[in-house]
Amino acid sequence: MSRLFDALDERFTDIEEVKDVYNHGCGGGVGGFIYYSETRAFFFEHEDEIEDYVSQIYGDQILKEIATTNTSINQMINQMVWMVVEDYCACRWGKHEHAQLASA
Repeated sequence: MSRLFDALDERFTDIEEVKDVYNHGCGGGVGGFIYYSETRAFFFEHEDEIEDYVSQIYGDQILKEIATTNTSINQMINQMVWMVVEDYCACRWGKHEHAQLASA
């Protein structure tokens, strides 16, 4: 999954944006992950890694739930990408806070 997380590291260079995604999710609007065309492009560039990540973190059942709760392929792709982005930002923000506490 290093290519996926390398891409997210390159995209999220502003820790305040990471904090915003952590607090509000992708639904608040995250540049590069707003439109289906953007999430589709990201998904197809990292498809295997995203599917593996979602399956490993949430279990195989989540893929079935995503398939049954969304009415289009675009919505399914969007949900998976947002899950990965939101998890990434939660982990990154947690590491940042931990580092701040450790250095205080």
